[in-house]
Amino acid sequence: MSKLLPNLPIENLTEENDYIGIIEKGNLLKSFFLSNKHEFSKIKVFAIYGEWGSGKSTLMKYLQKELKGTFNTFFFESWEYESDDNLPQSLVEYLADETDSKTDNFLKNGYNLMEGFAKSVTFKTPFANFNSKELINEVDKKTFFERKKQFENDFIAWENKITEKDKSPDYNIVFVDDLDRCEPENILNLLSAIKLFFTYGKNTIFLCGIDKKAIREAVNNKYGDVVKSNEYLEKIFDISFSMPTTVNNSKLVSLYFEEDEKVGDEKLSDLIIDFFDKLHFKNPRRIKKILNKYLIIKRLKNNETCKNLILPNIIFKDKGTLFETYLTLYLLILNEFEPSKFNNLFNLSIKKANFTKSLLNNYSTDSNSLRNAERSLISPMRPEAKYIPLKNFIQSFKNDGYNRVLLSLFSPIEVESLYNSAYSTPINFQRLFNVKVKNFEYYFSLFLIENLEYLVDDFLKSDFTFQEYKEIISKII
Repeated sequence: MSKLLPNLPIENLTEENDYIGIIEKGNLLKSFFLSNKHEFSKIKVFAIYGEWGSGKSTLMKYLQKELKGTFNTFFFESWEYESDDNLPQSLVEYLADETDSKTDNFLKNGYNLMEGFAKSVTFKTPFANFNSKELINEVDKKTFFERKKQFENDFIAWENKITEKDKSPDYNIVFVDDLDRCEPENILNLLSAIKLFFTYGKNTIFLCGIDKKAIREAVNNKYGDVVKSNEYLEKIFDISFSMPTTVNNSKLVSLYFEEDEKVGDEKLSDLIIDFFDKLHFKNPRRIKKILNKYLIIKRLKNNETCKNLILPNIIFKDKGTLFETYLTLYLLILNEFEPSKFNNLFNLSIKKANFTKSLLNNYSTDSNSLRNAERSLISPMRPEAKYIPLKNFIQSFKNDGYNRVLLSLFSPIEVESLYNSAYSTPINFQRLFNVKVKNFEYYFSLFLIENLEYLVDDFLKSDFTFQEYKEIISKII
């Protein structure tokens, strides 16, 4: 049976569930770290760049497992320590705790230095500006350089302690994860401290998972136009790597569907993969979130105690329709990631005003064309359409062009420019229905135009209305 998948690193990574390409990338990085140890006395801080949800944590967990034994490995999940409000201090504590160094000077002196650093750094420019007077007060009257030199000696002693043991690996690698979950100031504080204080040793390197968007926001928040985020990253990291850009979402989606779940001769999982692709819905973490909810609905339909619940008519045990399966997934996506658009879905009064304004701008000097465009695009906006059972939908609006009535319900509310015949063909929609940002509403409308002839028979099998579908999604998930 399919399982709910957490938004956590993939456990028991195999070729079958490796939809990101972690194993191939991980093996390349593993080879790099194993064959370049002689450079680690000078090159200390590495980055893996990838957006939120791209699998950075999974890659680092895989590397930790693969490098264990050749390296002493440490995994610092920064977000878990953010409540301490001093991530550099937490890093010292974490490393001391993991290596039984709680009574060493490494912990005591490092703790004090990081406390003073966090309170005194001004962040006017990267790594440089400290309130010297406050720093001295915070570190027992010792100068910053004295305390810095002391921590350098302590760090090397800590490093030697764990690398010179019998049969112990000669090198340490510290993975720093979940930075993109942290507050901007805490991100910069930790990265600056790593670069300033944690690179004194000869055998310890750091690999940080970095979302460039999070760093850009943090840098802009602290430095404004004084420092560019790319310049900041270049100063911090000696070498950077990137996450795989091509994600095999087919593997991910297939984890949620059985092989025998089919529509005709086609596997349901293949149809859903194509649907997500047409919606430009490709982030693996987002896909998991939606398919987890979809799987919950499927389990509810299979639960005898829930037989009185009103549930979407998704394909399940030879019942349901493909159109309603697509519609359920679309409404889940819209509700989760664009809630304002979900709330305004089927709000034809707002849509009519926007469409009318656009048509008046486009046909201000041609009254005949304006009337034709209004007849084609405004007239089909029938408020009662969302309350008609799908099985009656086509017949109810046959004279108005049921396809245009359907598209008037689902087309984007916000339109930049609009022309007659926009609903007639996929090409015309792309050419004549113009929006500033092509979002899920736009792509779902295009999907309907491309596939409506194929899906129209499904309408005859459903007792629900569009409004009921919206309410069902709002209530159950």
